[in-house]
Amino acid sequence: MRFLMLALVGFVLSGCANSGTEQANNDGLICKMEKPTGSNIATRVCRTPEQIAALEKEGKQGIRDIQRNSTNTIK
Repeated sequence: MRFLMLALVGFVLSGCANSGTEQANNDGLICKMEKPTGSNIATRVCRTPEQIAALEKEGKQGIRDIQRNSTNTIK
């Protein structure tokens, strides 16, 4: 479960490492070049605005869950 959350957060944050190039299609899709975490090779990813909003919401919720469930390991 924790690995899934970290993977989700990594995926969402990988969007921050993109080249900033965005292009809207006639289909309502927003395409941008994204570099996956751990790679310098950008790939073109197209999503609807609803999918983008859902991914952002999931990422924020994942971060909240990790912060809420973390324990203080300093003794």
